[in-house]
Amino acid sequence: MKEKMTVREIVTVAIMMALFYAISFVIGMGTVAIPVLYLYGTAGIEMFLGSIFYLVAANRINKHGLLFVWVMIYALITAVMGYMFMVPYFVAVAVVSELVMIGKDTYRNPIRNMIGWSTYGIGMVMGIGVPCWIAWESYQKQALASGFTDTTMKLQYDMVSSPELMLVGVVITVILSALGIFISQKILKKHFEKAGVLN
Repeated sequence: MKEKMTVREIVTVAIMMALFYAISFVIGMGTVAIPVLYLYGTAGIEMFLGSIFYLVAANRINKHGLLFVWVMIYALITAVMGYMFMVPYFVAVAVVSELVMIGKDTYRNPIRNMIGWSTYGIGMVMGIGVPCWIAWESYQKQALASGFTDTTMKLQYDMVSSPELMLVGVVITVILSALGIFISQKILKKHFEKAGVLN
């Protein structure tokens, strides 16, 4: 970032991230009982509902590095949950997500935000495959111990073993991510700007 964030901006980012990850946790817990929805829809639903929090932070701050930090927080959460082997993957997702935002005032550009947020969403759904590809046995034991069912594990393995099924997950996630930004942008224009939240 060329300009350092102010304390107020850091607080704004922290609050928006906390709200986003709180909703993500609720969605994850709510969908885990329905394996198909959990695997193919969770990332997209999280990105759809969480887009408003991201846009508030993006429009309020408009500084590069926001998406990188946003994804890195998830990498840390993943590490704390015991999936340390996922951290390098999410570091890569963070870098790519930030790279697509290169340019001036991109964090206040609806189309660029749609691209950046969708890129993050793709990283989330593709992340389902990483533990299956590099550490399936250890991941399977840990996942089953944490409450995953055999049905979920089988569906996950089938999903990541099929490029077509992975593509279905990616397409669903991109559509919901982009739609979330589109709707959230309208909400921001109609309510948040009038209320002075983004000033």
